[in-house]
Parts: sequence; structure tokens; C-alpha cells
Amino acid sequence: MDKDTEFLAAAEAEMRSLETWLEEASDEVDCSRSGNVLTVELDDGEQVVINIQTPMHEIWCASRFGGFHFSLKDGRWRDSRSSRTLEAAVADALSRLGADVGAVP
Repeated sequence: MDKDTEFLAAAEAEMRSLETWLEEASDEVDCSRSGNVLTVELDDGEQVVINIQTPMHEIWCASRFGGFHFSLKDGRWRDSRSSRTLEAAVADALSRLGADVGAVP
């Protein structure tokens, strides 16, 4: 994918999907969106931050456990190092922070 408009459409769809999944999956997290940044916050203030990086054509995910970069491959957003999906990484970080978000979509 080499066009910013195509990338942004795909990334925006993923961000909406993540936000919907998390809001429906758990009352332990609060999602807030500001532009290209989705912040997922737990009651104790811990956060997972997901943001669209247009210049790199990636979605980045960060928590106190580290940061990861995801690119669209075969219809899924996958970590550049491990091929783990973005949803799996978010679920793992939230689980490690003490939130139950159920099954990964």
C-alpha cells in the first residue's frame, strides 16, 4: 500500500474497530479518541496508547511494557517483529495491566 489515502482509510477502520471492540468487551477500560490517537485507560490510570503513523504507514501501540509497530499484511495489522496482530498485542497489554477484554476478535 503506497498511497496515504488508502493507508488512512484502512488505519481509520482499524481504529474504529478497536474502539468498538474494547468498549463492548469490558467496563474496566475507558477509550478516548483525539485525532489519530486512541487512548485506552484503566481505572487506576494505566494506559495503552494506539496511534496512526501516516509517514511510516504503520499503527503504533505503546504501554509501560513497550512499544510496537504494526503494518497491514494480508488484511491484518501485524507487528513488524513478531507478526502478532494489533488486537492480540492490545489484549495482552491490557491483561498484563489487570483488565479483562475477553477474546481477541
